[in-house]
Amino acid sequence: MSGEIRTVPVPRCLLCGQPGRVLYSALRDRLFSAEGIWSIAQCPMAKCGLLWLDPMPAPEDVHRVYASYYTHVEERPRRGLLDRLFTAAKRGYVANHFGYEAGAIERLLGLLPWIYPGRRAELDFSVMWLSGDKRGRLLDVGAGSGWLVEHLCSLGWAAEGLDFDARAVERARARGLQIHHGGLPEQKFPEASFAAVTMSHSIEHVHDPVGWLAEARRVLKPGGRLAIATPNTRSFLHRRFREHWFPLDPPRHLYLFNREALGTALHKAGFKRLRLFTSVRDANGAFLGSRSIRATGRHDMTAARGGLLRLWARAIQVGEAERLFIDRDAGEDLVALAEK
Repeated sequence: MSGEIRTVPVPRCLLCGQPGRVLYSALRDRLFSAEGIWSIAQCPMAKCGLLWLDPMPAPEDVHRVYASYYTHVEERPRRGLLDRLFTAAKRGYVANHFGYEAGAIERLLGLLPWIYPGRRAELDFSVMWLSGDKRGRLLDVGAGSGWLVEHLCSLGWAAEGLDFDARAVERARARGLQIHHGGLPEQKFPEASFAAVTMSHSIEHVHDPVGWLAEARRVLKPGGRLAIATPNTRSFLHRRFREHWFPLDPPRHLYLFNREALGTALHKAGFKRLRLFTSVRDANGAFLGSRSIRATGRHDMTAARGGLLRLWARAIQVGEAERLFIDRDAGEDLVALAEK
């Protein structure tokens, strides 16, 4: 292990205290440039199955694994006619399905995503399954570049975010977004401050996920909604690609969940009313990344893909959507909706 990133041993399961067993070893950063060789442990209890890095980056050094990251790349806006039609269809879909505002033509175009199940999953994710009639102050934990904060503000939420990646926070603030720097507990928001808290692929990045979930519950108003999306370790593609599975993402993903493990974490944090399910959102991206890692040991998230390869990836996503009818754990994303 390189001395540049200090580590801490994590020999036992965070949720049930059982000694972990090595599931994968000798892993390197396959996406960016963090140094080190990493191992992933698994809880041996069938009703848990939590995965975690052991050892994992020490809290004081965790910023080093984000020295280069996709949230630092400037996004290029799309303004073509086809892109405007897609945007109208997206707005129409979330209006029809979640109760947001849209014009009549947008609502009509919003029927188009029903043709393709992968697109519906992506649009559900774009509002984190939040209904328009519950709008109010919202906190996005792990906001990254701020895309979700910006999108939810456009839909009428009073959205703000937080992230411990200083460069991502700087970029988001430059676009006029309200983004706090640091972790959730250290912000010390007043109790019952938010109508909703979202965690879009962020809970897997923190050293104390149960503590963060408990803090999210504390800052929610009574009846407020917590919406989580995180990689699902029992997904179809994880079973297929194993140690090459793209969402393992060592050393940034510290804890990885299945339905039972995330449910246990939420109960420990004080949530009683919750719903857990899996989604095929970005199954195509997970397939492309996993295939590349298996073939080359690396994956470039920004590289152009050929048309046939992209069609193959979309076919995988459709197949995974069909598989959900007989296997509710098949989806790449694990989603939790919890109410205070």
